Amino acid sequence: MKPFFLNKRLLNYQQRVNRLRGFTLICLFLLLVPISMVFIKGYYQFEKDLITEYEDKTEEITSQLNLRLFKRVVFDNAISTFAFDYYQHIYNPANKHVSKEKSPLSDLAYNTRYEGLLGYFQIDQEGQFNSPVWPNVIHNTQNLMTPQDDDDTKKRKNLASKLYTITTKSKELKGLIDNKLAANNEKFLLFSDVPGHLIFYRVVEVNNTQKLQGYVIDVSVYLNNQIKNMLATVQFNNTIAITLRSMLTSLDEAYFIYQGHVQSQATITQPMQLSPLFNQQVINKHELRWPFKDHQLMYSTSKLILPTAATYNLGLMMLLILGIVIGCYGFYRLGVKQLKLAEQQLNFVSSVSHELKTPLTSIRMYSEMLKSGMVPSEQYKLDYYDFIHCESERLSRLIDNILQLSKLNQPQQCVEAHYTKLSILINIIESKVSSLLINSDFKINISSEFTQPDHALLLVDLDAFSQVIINITDNAIKFFDSEKIHDYRRKKVDIHFKPDAKNKDFIEMEFRDYGEGISAKQESKIFELFYRGGSELTRSTQGTGIGLALVNELVLAQQGTIEAHSMSPGLSIKIRFKSKIQ
Repeated sequence: MKPFFLNKRLLNYQQRVNRLRGFTLICLFLLLVPISMVFIKGYYQFEKDLITEYEDKTEEITSQLNLRLFKRVVFDNAISTFAFDYYQHIYNPANKHVSKEKSPLSDLAYNTRYEGLLGYFQIDQEGQFNSPVWPNVIHNTQNLMTPQDDDDTKKRKNLASKLYTITTKSKELKGLIDNKLAANNEKFLLFSDVPGHLIFYRVVEVNNTQKLQGYVIDVSVYLNNQIKNMLATVQFNNTIAITLRSMLTSLDEAYFIYQGHVQSQATITQPMQLSPLFNQQVINKHELRWPFKDHQLMYSTSKLILPTAATYNLGLMMLLILGIVIGCYGFYRLGVKQLKLAEQQLNFVSSVSHELKTPLTSIRMYSEMLKSGMVPSEQYKLDYYDFIHCESERLSRLIDNILQLSKLNQPQQCVEAHYTKLSILINIIESKVSSLLINSDFKINISSEFTQPDHALLLVDLDAFSQVIINITDNAIKFFDSEKIHDYRRKKVDIHFKPDAKNKDFIEMEFRDYGEGISAKQESKIFELFYRGGSELTRSTQGTGIGLALVNELVLAQQGTIEAHSMSPGLSIKIRFKSKIQ
């Protein structure tokens, strides 16, 4: 069995098209598969690298956040043990006097100098509670407020009352008080048994008395503020969602949305609910360290946006894939066109052979009859002479078309166009097509919208213009099917000259016939070389498929334009020539 590509059997048109289609698909498959694999692998590699980069960033964010939280506790360790009373006694060694001044912690602004810090407090061994913002010991909060309090006093009492309420809820703190503060830690430790709050405390000796000093933090407010401040220092290309959750309590989760901007600072929002869209891609999870070790941060996003360089590279690969597809499709279309052209050329050879053989046979037959003297009647002789003359003219036109078409395909061939009067062109039309019209019993109607045709000049070559008119007229006569069209009033052609509506420098010549016409699909094809409407097997009309193709080439060579429009009935061919008015 011979290989596929060594098959020398002559194939018909459809078989060749099928073979070309299969070859093109194989080439497309062989080119697309490896490139698509590289594209997919490259995309996932870029995505993996981006996730790794974001994982490193989230780890750095969590690490920096832990460091900030720890530094805040260390900073508060430096607060003096004498600052937790409303008044502070300061000894001046120069004059050996003791002055009484307000403690720095008594300033309300100091107590709330960062978000989440509620305030400072102090408890002695007897369980007596006081806060630096209020000079008196607080036993309960029921009778603390009085109507005559001013705004500053109300704020101080409210803060002290709030601190008292929170600390009394801590069982661990109460147990330490019950043991008479039997501890001595100069560094702040932590009570975390009050939901939503952290109570930092230390037990120190002040004036030979054990006292518990501390401060209260609202966990959610404090962490939210610290996380937002930290996110403002980083840069992400994507919109990132951060979820803060407690692993011990049933408190609601806190959500943060980071939206980066190229030329401005990132926007950080805190929605009440997080859209499920942002949980499509989980980047990382990190647990916070002491004193917030019961909390976890989860970083996620909706869809990763690749960086510019990666997008550029993938875009180039997409263009390459698109170029391959377009190239293969173009190769296929070009191949089909060439196969179709080869098929048309075969049909053309067949048509030309028929067109040449039929009149030559008739001419030979009639000439032999005349030569042999078999035609005694003079009238018959004249009829035979006329028939031989008509057939010879048809042969001349066919040969002229073929020769003219071959000349137009040569680079050295040119049409010498000159401005010619419209009146002269009308006379040329009447003289050139008269014999065709008389023999076919057709009429011609020539009209013009120019009142002075001698002043309207068209840029034409007279020989080319004549050939255009003859070919179009011959085509109209040839395709008028008298067996189907019984209205003989339609056996006519109309030629009308008028100014071009789109361009004042052109004059339009409309050639209108009233035959069967063409379909809308054929409008763009009738000027193609070797194109003939219908099937080669059922066609009854004569022709080679080069007449209108030659007309198109001649019009273009005269710097004009041509187009065909299906009419009801018939066909309209509009030709535009360059013109000028004298």
